Amino acid sequence: MATAALQDTMTLAIAPVMQPVSPIAAAREAWRARVGRRQRALAFDVPRVSGVSADVFLNLFYAPGHPVVLEGLAADWLAVQDWTPERLAQKVGDAEITYQGGRNQAADFELAKDRHIRTMPFDRYIAAVTAEGSGNDAYITAYNSAANQAALAPLMADLGQIPFLDEGEGMLWIGPEGTFTPLHHDLTNNLLVQITGHKRLHIVPPSDTTKLANQRHVFSDVHDITDEACLSRHPEARDACCLEVDIGPGDALFMPVGWWHQVRSLSFSTMLTYTNFLWPNDAYQDFPADPA
Repeated sequence: MATAALQDTMTLAIAPVMQPVSPIAAAREAWRARVGRRQRALAFDVPRVSGVSADVFLNLFYAPGHPVVLEGLAADWLAVQDWTPERLAQKVGDAEITYQGGRNQAADFELAKDRHIRTMPFDRYIAAVTAEGSGNDAYITAYNSAANQAALAPLMADLGQIPFLDEGEGMLWIGPEGTFTPLHHDLTNNLLVQITGHKRLHIVPPSDTTKLANQRHVFSDVHDITDEACLSRHPEARDACCLEVDIGPGDALFMPVGWWHQVRSLSFSTMLTYTNFLWPNDAYQDFPADPA
């Protein structure tokens, strides 16, 4: 008992004393936050650069957590030249794949991904999503990546290497014009590499999270920050700093961890998401879970 008491006394003796924050210190911290928000609001667009080395990418974009479009990063990949819907169907054939289906009938399709898993031969899937008016109903997403790894393996040889990634594979997205991923943020830094078609993203910095009705995990109840009906339900989102970014074949967009984004396909589209950077990318490990 004496030993335990002595240990308790020693612990108290060496424990740091928490000093109360003075009013002036709190005011200055609030000032720094306001200045930071004003500075970030000056960025009226996401920069577009090309020919960036790994060191420059790390220092200017990855470490500061600043989004950037890397124009033409994958322009010389065979996939960018070759992946028409017809060629994709030829390469993969009738191998069975999983995809997200029945999305048009459910507003929560992104929250209830397991409920929307469907299977189909790949060539039939391509025929379905290139039919007139297929829209957002069927989409191969990153959530299907592990299940589709063997079926889509014939496509991997058409991809190149990126200097700031290791040799891990990306996660494929394949879908028609009109597919939509609602407003959310990810728990990793992501590199979105557009192979064919065009996508439009609307992105919002983490500093505006309080304006985005974030009640569940990494999703925003705003859903679509460009939709007037959504903004009417959540008018505070009108004040968020929202930037529009388009990417096309061969372009890549670096999406830093915590940045809110929604994605819409402007045409039949293939894209890969990579998370296998050369530097730490494990913010998901200590993300606070929703209350039970």
